[in-house]
Amino acid sequence: MQVLKKEVSEFELFYDLIFAYAISRIASILFVGADQQLSFKSLGEFFMLTLVFWTIWTYQTVFANRFSIKNKTSALFLFFDMFWVIVLAQAINVDFEKTHFTFAGATSILFFSIALQYYLKMRSTEEDIVKKLCNQLIIVLCVSGLIGFMTILPWGTYPIRFGVYVVSIFITAFFPIIIKKALEDFPTNFGHLTERYSLFTLLLFGEAIIAVASTIIFNKISIGSILFFLLVVVMFLFYNAVYKSGIDRQKDTAGLVLIHSHYFIFVGLGLSIVLYENYVENDIQPLFFILCLAASLLCFLGGTIANMIIYTKKEHNYLPFISKSILYFAAWIVISLLIQDFMVPFLLVNVVFLLFLLYKVKQEL
Repeated sequence: MQVLKKEVSEFELFYDLIFAYAISRIASILFVGADQQLSFKSLGEFFMLTLVFWTIWTYQTVFANRFSIKNKTSALFLFFDMFWVIVLAQAINVDFEKTHFTFAGATSILFFSIALQYYLKMRSTEEDIVKKLCNQLIIVLCVSGLIGFMTILPWGTYPIRFGVYVVSIFITAFFPIIIKKALEDFPTNFGHLTERYSLFTLLLFGEAIIAVASTIIFNKISIGSILFFLLVVVMFLFYNAVYKSGIDRQKDTAGLVLIHSHYFIFVGLGLSIVLYENYVENDIQPLFFILCLAASLLCFLGGTIANMIIYTKKEHNYLPFISKSILYFAAWIVISLLIQDFMVPFLLVNVVFLLFLLYKVKQEL
């Protein structure tokens, strides 16, 4: 089935701004305790909250990619959803139980709103492929929305209700993998999809620059802040190099790897920025910092490289590159452990490592 070419609209960019703000708000739950570490509870909530916002944004983005056109109905849905995303963002709290009613309720409203858009599309088309796809997505969104409403009712203990809510979000987030065949029968407009994800990632890099600014005092600029800024720049160049030169935007695909890899890219970018910020301000225990940073960079770099490999512009054997990259990453961890107590040398090694990996990626491309 042929999908019409389209560009990212100003309405979509407007919609993305509030999501970028919301995801940046999630960082507020990641605070360093008296033991100079992030709690496992706050890390778990960070992953879960990012998954919630990524899931809502992805379902709306994929709908716009396949079906949305510029009309009053689409605009009204967009503005309606934006308001509830604002509510959702303001419900982010270090004590999540206090705001669960508002958060889960807003999540359900957004799921029902997106389901209604799919329903209206299903009613307006004669294409069996489109009807089948819309029907499957409507069911999972409505079920997840109902479960979300159920978890705000006073039954059982809060941990149980929260667990049910998390499971429903997880199933909704990764349900498209289960219906891969239906999605492949009606492929995405891959050029539009890659542009939308890259522009949203660019907004997140903008939030990263704000994090750098928080470490700078107007009359005192530290070397740590300068190196922190360079790290953000190199990470941006790494992502941009793969997007510009490593992805075939004309591919006929459901785009599932691109979509789901960006959850890990968003998590990796957000967590690494929080970690670097606390390290520059000497608020975090170095060994804990390195272990968490290794995991976050693995998410960011791995997710980005996965897109380069899966959506490559030319047939190429990436296995040697992957094997060598694993060795480079292991070497970086060893060196980092040796110099963990020396901030400037450590950050400098980070900049050099990412620049080296960027050079290797460009060689592959």
